[in-house]
Amino acid sequence: MSWYLLLGTAGYLLGVPLAARLFYGRQRRQIISLEGGRRPDPVGYFEAHDRPGVAGAAVAAALFWPLAVPVYGIGRLLVVVVTARPRRSSYERRLRARHVHERIRELEAGLGIEADDPRGERTRS
Repeated sequence: MSWYLLLGTAGYLLGVPLAARLFYGRQRRQIISLEGGRRPDPVGYFEAHDRPGVAGAAVAAALFWPLAVPVYGIGRLLVVVVTARPRRSSYERRLRARHVHERIRELEAGLGIEADDPRGERTRS
């Protein structure tokens, strides 16, 4: 019984720094991407102002890693499943077709190829 307790405690303690690193990296990436449009050097700003708070929050969250890591993983999986390539709406299909046809016309004009007229007549570009 005491071996199981010792192994469980060792596993928990080994997981804390790994979970802290995961949470720190996630929060750092999120803060830098949000600050990127507003500041000329978002990484320098993060290092100077946000790093201690984010590190503390990551360590606090890592103490609950047996709950937080599976919940994080399930959340990421749900996001991937829900947002994975939904069927395009008719508007998106028409918009895509219009862009494709415009690009084809541009390329044909650039190459000097006769383009199809929407009325069925052939024109010289």
